[in-house]
Amino acid sequence: MADGGTGDGREDRIPGCHVTELADFFAAHDQWLFGHACVRTRGDRELAADLVQDTFEAAARAWGMLREHAAGRQRAWLLSTLAHKDVSGFRRQEAFRRRQPEIHARYQPTAADTEAAALNAIALERARAIIEEMPPRQREIALLRWQDQLRITEIAARLGVAEGTVHASLHNARRKLVAGLERYYPSGEGAAS
Repeated sequence: MADGGTGDGREDRIPGCHVTELADFFAAHDQWLFGHACVRTRGDRELAADLVQDTFEAAARAWGMLREHAAGRQRAWLLSTLAHKDVSGFRRQEAFRRRQPEIHARYQPTAADTEAAALNAIALERARAIIEEMPPRQREIALLRWQDQLRITEIAARLGVAEGTVHASLHNARRKLVAGLERYYPSGEGAAS
């Protein structure tokens, strides 16, 4: 940390005169703090080591203030900071644990609905046949709208017709599709927009 940064582009350099003080501070308190961390983590030595490291990083950032305190107050600061970091970690873990089922469910593939897929494939083929049976101008307008995703104004401009003509043609095409697909979508759920 003496020549590193916070990772956010802002340099947190420890003045050279503080580096030795911090090294001495660490040497004087690291085993004592590690023992407390092991108690807090119920013997999880890796988690305890992480807590001690996080606590000493916080001490290094606050060293300008912390160095002025007596040894007893410095130890109290270390313990309270260790406890805060432990509780914060616990809260993050619990929040993740509570969200984990939702996250897991979100990224699981949905079960294949072969019946619906088969029905949709049949209905799609029937929709293609219905569109092919439409008069040429209506079929062209329907394909420009639903296949090429053109807007009404774009279709009208491309074909040189009024927008009202495009609307009317699409309305009639929709009615034919709904009527022809009703047996596949009885409630009108599959109607084209």
